[in-house]
Amino acid sequence: MKNRKNSLGVRLIQLSAAITIPLLSVLFAGGYYAKGIVLDQVSRSYQNLVNSNLKMMESSLEDITINLVDIVDHDVNFLQLNQPGLTESEYYFARMGIMQRNQAYQAYYHSVDMFYLYSGVNDTLTLSNVLGTTEDYMDQMREWITEKVQTEDNLEPLQYKWTIVNIAGEYYLNRTVSNNLGNTACIGALIRIDSMRSPLDNLNLQSGGDVLIVDNQGNILTSPSESMGYDFKLPGEKMNLNSSFSFTHDSLKWFVVSSQSSALGINLSVVIPASELLQGLNTFQMIINILPFFILLILLVYLYYFRRMVIRPILDLLSGIHRIRNGAMETKLPGSNLVEFQALNQAFNNMVVEIQDLRIDIYEERINAQKAEMKHLQMQINPHFFLNTLNIIFQLADLKRFELVKKTVRHLVQYFRFMLQVKDNRITLGQELEHLRNYLEIQKMRYQQSFEFQITIAEELSLASIPSLIVQPFVENAMLHGISLKEEIFHLEISAGLSEEAADTMIIEISDNGKGSSAEELQELNSPDYNPVTDEGHIGIWNVKQRLAMIYQGRAGINFSGNQPSGFRVRLSLPIEYTEGER
Repeated sequence: MKNRKNSLGVRLIQLSAAITIPLLSVLFAGGYYAKGIVLDQVSRSYQNLVNSNLKMMESSLEDITINLVDIVDHDVNFLQLNQPGLTESEYYFARMGIMQRNQAYQAYYHSVDMFYLYSGVNDTLTLSNVLGTTEDYMDQMREWITEKVQTEDNLEPLQYKWTIVNIAGEYYLNRTVSNNLGNTACIGALIRIDSMRSPLDNLNLQSGGDVLIVDNQGNILTSPSESMGYDFKLPGEKMNLNSSFSFTHDSLKWFVVSSQSSALGINLSVVIPASELLQGLNTFQMIINILPFFILLILLVYLYYFRRMVIRPILDLLSGIHRIRNGAMETKLPGSNLVEFQALNQAFNNMVVEIQDLRIDIYEERINAQKAEMKHLQMQINPHFFLNTLNIIFQLADLKRFELVKKTVRHLVQYFRFMLQVKDNRITLGQELEHLRNYLEIQKMRYQQSFEFQITIAEELSLASIPSLIVQPFVENAMLHGISLKEEIFHLEISAGLSEEAADTMIIEISDNGKGSSAEELQELNSPDYNPVTDEGHIGIWNVKQRLAMIYQGRAGINFSGNQPSGFRVRLSLPIEYTEGER
């Protein structure tokens, strides 16, 4: 099952999916991105239109304000209205002069629906004509204006800026101007908010769309289209944003482009049903959604022919390789219609013929090299150790210490028997430490009370398999470089136990209280590129490092450090392994 998951056919399907899925995703994403771009362009177009018209409204209202202020500050007729004692004719001509000027401005500024003039001295209100209104409606407007201008409290909010007011159920923008609140004369202008959107009447909106003027709370100040309904309202929290947004009202989604005039307190908004806005895009979106399935069908057809022309010859080649590996040297690959596979199959058939004539076995050569290295290591018998041991035996015999002579000879025989008879590249940890015990017992005979040693091993590790003679070089180095008869008793300790940091790992430590090594020497020994330049260097340590690297392939470790308070410590970290039948 594992091989089937890693087969070329499965990988080809995975590759096809890796190409197809992102491609289809890009197509879908491209469709929605294009849809978003179109919406963004529509939004920008409407936004520019709304912004420009709103600026025109603000500019027009600013001109009207300037006209009203100019009348209040400079018009002689308006100044006469504040003077008491005017004759009826003087008051009449002053009032008519102002209204004629207003009518002239009203003819120029078509957005102004009404100018009104109030004289407190004579308590008279004069209105300009409003086309299309009834007498009752004019009475309601006259009543509202009179109520506002006769008292300072009602008049004050109407001065200084354009204000949204409601007169007889219709919304107006009102501006009233006088020299101050104490004046008995004022002049004002009323603009029906519904008429302010007249420049956009010819705007070609989708069915159900409309141009609305709303206040900062989202209340509609103009008459909406029939599709919006009587209770239609825009979200007030979005009225302070000069941007486009979507919202839902009565289960219908609407697209809104709005711009706010902070000076007037109104928002000019283009409102369009989302379904109408995207009507043309929906067809485009449907095409984009269907297109990936056509591409998927084409890719499946391509996958079928690709498998037939490429995958099948590769599978035949792999099958031939497996048969060759199983010993079927008569395997031959058939011809192919493709030139490339024809050349590949011919090369394979020629290679099979050459394999029948060649005997190349790299692994066997490496084993032979390891055996030669092991043989060389076994033959490295230290002549000084042998001569010193014979000298010890001679001295004990001279002293007639025959029991010690027999003991020393027994240890020496066991030591050399192990060195000469060990043929396997791997032995148990218990055998290695027992061999070292024989070596150290002989050293104990030589140094007597000046030398002590201790060997401890975890019971479960005694049958663990290790490379032969992997610990001995470190013990010999300790005896050679660490011991000094002029100082305190030389103590050597060998321990083998389980690692606390890593499972299935053993730790072998060789430590002493001898002279130790300098920091520079320790750094050199721990270097991965350590290589002694002369035979007098630690050639045994280099040998062990090379063997560990070759046998364990990076799974073993070796570390050199100082011992406390003095001395030298070697720490070997080896995987716990057992030979068959030992555990």
